[in-house]
Amino acid sequence: MIIDGKIVSVLSTDKNIVDVAKRNKIHLPAPCYLSNRVNGCCRVCVVEIEGEQKYACTTAPKDDFDIIVDRSDLNALRKERIIEYQQGKHSNTPCNCGCSSSDSDCC
Repeated sequence: MIIDGKIVSVLSTDKNIVDVAKRNKIHLPAPCYLSNRVNGCCRVCVVEIEGEQKYACTTAPKDDFDIIVDRSDLNALRKERIIEYQQGKHSNTPCNCGCSSSDSDCC
């Protein structure tokens, strides 16, 4: 698997792309997954795989994936979604991650 040009291995214990990124010290915010909420509900862990946006916490890793995490448009989209949660715009969703900018694992 390749993440932002870096070749990384996929282990049998990796449930999703977030696991692979975290193990390889690649910053990828994933508040709902890391706080044991409904996976994908916060929409923050968006990445691009083969030209298509996917949520890293709901996508199983595959050796042949070429994933883009760190790109200006994806980073801007993540920031917008994090701000939505910080402002409580999604407080009535099943997610309600409670993401805060001081939580480095989350955001």
